[in-house]
Amino acid sequence: MAPRGFASIARITGGNFRLLHRLFVQIERILKINELSLITDDVIEAARSILVIGAT
Repeated sequence: MAPRGFASIARITGGNFRLLHRLFVQIERILKINELSLITDDVIEAARSILVIGAT
């Protein structure tokens, strides 16, 4: 994962560990469905949109 990905995840979750867990569950699901091995900004954004947590 690129350093920018870490920043995206921190921005999306705002330090909320429960939300962080939910986000990574969705990231894992997206990676598996699409047979990917790298977490990209697109994967992070797709996971965020599934959770309907809003954009900040």
